[in-house]
Amino acid sequence: MSSNITLSAGVRQNLLSLQNTADLMATTQNRLATGKKVNSALDNPSNFFTSQSLGDRAGDLNSLLDSIGQAVKTIEAANNGITSLTKLVQSAKSIAQQARSATASAATYDALNVTGTLPSETIGSTIAGGANDLSAKPINLSFTNLTESIGTHTGTADLSTGMGGAGNAGTIQIRVTASGVAKTFNVVLDGTEADASAVIAKANATTSGTPGDTLDQYLTLSETAGHNLKLDAVTADVDFSISAAGNGSTGATLTAAGLTAGSYSSTSLLDRIVSNGGAAGTSSLILSVSGQGDKTVTFGHTGGQISTISELNSWINSNRGAATGSIAGSTFSLSLGAGTGNGIGFNVTDVGVAKALGLDAAAANYNFGTGARGGMGSALSKTFHSDLTLGELDTSLANGSNISITVDANDGTGPQTQTVGLSGSDNLNDVVTKLKANASLGANLDITNVAGKLQIVAKTADVDFSIAAGATTTALNLTAGAYNSTSLMDRIIAGGGAEGDVMTVAANGGAAQTITFGQGIGQVSTLAEFTLALGNLSGVTTSVTGSAFQVGVAAGTSQTTLTIGGSTNTLQALGTSAQTKTGTKHEGTPNSTRESLQKDFNDVLSQIDGLSKDASYNGINLLNGDNLKITFNERGTSTLTITGVTYNASNLGLNKQNGNAFQDNTLVDQVIDSINNALTTLRTQASKFGSNLSTVQVRQDFTKQMVNTLQTGADNLVLADTNEEGANMLALQTRQQLSTTALSLANQANQAVLRLFG
Repeated sequence: MSSNITLSAGVRQNLLSLQNTADLMATTQNRLATGKKVNSALDNPSNFFTSQSLGDRAGDLNSLLDSIGQAVKTIEAANNGITSLTKLVQSAKSIAQQARSATASAATYDALNVTGTLPSETIGSTIAGGANDLSAKPINLSFTNLTESIGTHTGTADLSTGMGGAGNAGTIQIRVTASGVAKTFNVVLDGTEADASAVIAKANATTSGTPGDTLDQYLTLSETAGHNLKLDAVTADVDFSISAAGNGSTGATLTAAGLTAGSYSSTSLLDRIVSNGGAAGTSSLILSVSGQGDKTVTFGHTGGQISTISELNSWINSNRGAATGSIAGSTFSLSLGAGTGNGIGFNVTDVGVAKALGLDAAAANYNFGTGARGGMGSALSKTFHSDLTLGELDTSLANGSNISITVDANDGTGPQTQTVGLSGSDNLNDVVTKLKANASLGANLDITNVAGKLQIVAKTADVDFSIAAGATTTALNLTAGAYNSTSLMDRIIAGGGAEGDVMTVAANGGAAQTITFGQGIGQVSTLAEFTLALGNLSGVTTSVTGSAFQVGVAAGTSQTTLTIGGSTNTLQALGTSAQTKTGTKHEGTPNSTRESLQKDFNDVLSQIDGLSKDASYNGINLLNGDNLKITFNERGTSTLTITGVTYNASNLGLNKQNGNAFQDNTLVDQVIDSINNALTTLRTQASKFGSNLSTVQVRQDFTKQMVNTLQTGADNLVLADTNEEGANMLALQTRQQLSTTALSLANQANQAVLRLFG
């Protein structure tokens, strides 16, 4: 706003000078206050923005210093880890070297055997085949019996706060029938019971009128999770009913207790027997177990009789003799060990017992895999034998069968077929006895039970025989067909061999010994001659058992070898082949020191695994497969990626030793070689990490210096010289004082004029 006051030229000039001085003082004071001569783009655009750019870059680089510093620590952690791993590996090496220095056990070399299967010679024979034999078998019986059920009732009222008050007082009548005897229990409630437990306590204490005969002997009262009453019969022989029919009973009491009037029956074993045709007090079971007399149990309610599965189980445990057995739930089982003459038998009075106990299961062929035998079927009695009978092997043979064997004695009478009748109850020994009792078979064949298998062998070289196919032949595991006598030489020739063929045997590097086959002097043509020739070999052990022969070398402390050679077709006819076997080396009795050192070695490997996982810094573990990327500039164009390694024991080529590994010097030497390789790997990687660390530290120092340079440059562009600005301020203050004095002098002329009017 313009002023209407007119100032003289001198006054105005002094006023302007004073105003300029004030402005300069304000500028100087601002510089002194901020320490900067350029505080905004208005002061010096070029310097301001250049300084700001340099400062921003310095700030970006400064923030990178933290991550670079963390990277340095990560590398240092990895380097520390490698240093510690190296110490552990060196410790493992020391342990292995100690084991190498300890006394090694004496080595032995395996015995060697070459076997062959000789063809049948002059004696035709057969033996029951397959893996299954007919020797005495354990008797394992399992039947699916009819299950029992327990009478039960669950109330609907929540009794957590009691019965609801005296208005619900009354009597609940519970009638119980236990073992056929009915009893009445009048449970008196006053309605003020605090909760379900109080109701249960009164009910349990209620008697039938007979002192001590309390309800809890027949029913189990409990509280559900919802605080309802639950009533369960104690046994399957207890039925019960609930009503409001007793003296003083009220429906309100029954309702308050949440109970529903009605009958709640159990189903006992006796109930099952009766419902399937049996009769209480009459139905019975006779149990026969080898080694004791028959045991009888009657099903009913009178003295000594039983009515429940639990009671039957107790009876079985007391009367099973050498057998083991039980009945529970839906399984009735009895077992008796294998033994000639052993058996378990059942004899029931009626189908009710058979059905209830599951004994009416269909009879089944004996299952060699499970030993299952089925049940009695429609019969009321049956014995299960340890010595398997033909009827047990094949149910179709239960009523009798026969077997036909044709014998040709080559005596001019021709083949004679003999048919022998057998019973379904015959076991293998019975079959052998009946076959040998046949005059023709007994005269020409040796018939025996060999370890549960029927064996038939011609008595002389002239005898041929054949067995006819049939159910009995199959049940006895025999193979139907002809079994003719043939000499060893005949078999060799039939297989493509010839007289003059040889078999050679060399043992432990010794000279080969030769067996020649043929009809000449010193040659072999029969099994007896072959057996004798084997026995004459030196440096080896030999045996002929049945159709199998064996040539062997005993175990020793030096390398064992066994070489079989000869004519290919002849060796094939003998059931063997040209071959060389070398005995496997075995360390002797383990050295306890080496055993202990092996354990120590394995423990060190476990520590290596743990340490490699623990060498983590800030979530990065360069020894467990993690990589580390370090950024050196604010644009991210200058980086260094350090590739991590996985240095657990296995990746270092070190594996835990099992068995008797440290007992073998060769294996220990291999372990030491692996350790040396691991140490080389660790040292190489430590060098890499050291190089990486040096690089990162150089970049770290460079970044620090760069930040300092940028910050100094930025400050030089905008910072004020406080000395200069202080001098300026002093000069301006002096000028201001002089300007004030000059202005005062200029105003004195005007005051002189004013005094003229005074």
